[in-house]
Amino acid sequence: MATLLKSYGERVQLSVFEAELNPYQLKNMLGKVRELMEPEDSVRVYLLGKDWKKRTLTLGRATPLSFPEDDVI
Repeated sequence: MATLLKSYGERVQLSVFEAELNPYQLKNMLGKVRELMEPEDSVRVYLLGKDWKKRTLTLGRATPLSFPEDDVI
């Protein structure tokens, strides 16, 4: 999974990657991520910008995060 994600962006922590993708690249990456995922895996994709909470995708076993305030640090 790390090799795939590094091909789309930059590794910023052991299991954290950042990438700036256009819609086609995002769709392509998510398809490949789904193919590689094991049942115990979870992947979060944060689509930043206006209304980012509504645009957070959660794949696999992870449950969506809940933030009490509008800011994320």
